Amino acid sequence: MTTDTPASQASAVLVPGQRPAPAVPPERRGRTEVTDRVAAKIARHAAREVAGVREVIERGGIRGTRPVSATVRGDTVEIGLTVSVAYPMPLRAVAAAIRSHVASRIAALTGLQVSHVDITMTELTAAPPAPTWGSSREAPQEASRDTPQETARETTSREAPQETARQAAPKPPPRTPPEVSP
Repeated sequence: MTTDTPASQASAVLVPGQRPAPAVPPERRGRTEVTDRVAAKIARHAAREVAGVREVIERGGIRGTRPVSATVRGDTVEIGLTVSVAYPMPLRAVAAAIRSHVASRIAALTGLQVSHVDITMTELTAAPPAPTWGSSREAPQEASRDTPQETARETTSREAPQETARQAAPKPPPRTPPEVSP
């Protein structure tokens, strides 16, 4: 059973301009704190987003350094990162990109200002070899110390018999559906 309420008793919808002002201003309602751990996690994720960064070291690291650290003091934060970088990348450019990106991400997500970002680069890692067209999906073998010319000759001599075998294989005759008698 439903009851109809008169229009005078129905609650009116108020838009933000019509709502009464809150009794306590937003600045005095409470406080939001960003801990060192949260700032460190944001910095770690932001550093991974930078081109040329292979890995952000999370545990261990070099003696005397903390892999990822953050110290929040009031509205500022100090960040320390330990990273490994891809080999052909210029280190100063990668460090500048890390500093800029980490500072902008922390400011956007937390509202904190980054006073400085200390970066320790522990290793340079080579990029994994790019897969080639004729390669199989087997596990990569240890790189040989041959010259590039010898490697190219070996590759073409290994692939040549496969190409001729593919070309020499006869094509099967087309399949026709069986005839149905009435």
